[in-house]
Amino acid sequence: KQTVMTSVYGVTFVGARQQIASRLKERGWTDKDKIYKTSIVAAKLTMAALDKAFKNAKETMRWLGDCASIISKAGEPVSWTTPLGLPVVQPYRQKNKFVVITTNQRLILQKSNDSDPISSLKQRTAFPPNYVHSI
Repeated sequence: KQTVMTSVYGVTFVGARQQIASRLKERGWTDKDKIYKTSIVAAKLTMAALDKAFKNAKETMRWLGDCASIISKAGEPVSWTTPLGLPVVQPYRQKNKFVVITTNQRLILQKSNDSDPISSLKQRTAFPPNYVHSI
């Protein structure tokens, strides 16, 4: 179930295999080799079934991602208006990171603002599910 539910977010084969392996462990499987081999077979079957069952949806999601890539590579955030008339602007930008090392810990601080460059990867991967959930 988890693999099917996360397919709209672009779960990869490796992610699907890991999800299935986790479910097998939860059901009491302990043999690591059997878990690994079984999760590979199950992930292949699940991903193939998803490709077949949701072919049109996957093509639409891919197209939305391609649109987001074009927009973000032009230096603009992806934006749209929902059917309710609400404006949406994806805020994903590359963040400035600062490392602060103390005697007790290492902290990574992030600072972001509207002048930071657009994160094309995050814009692309986030747009399809964000758009679908907004309609």
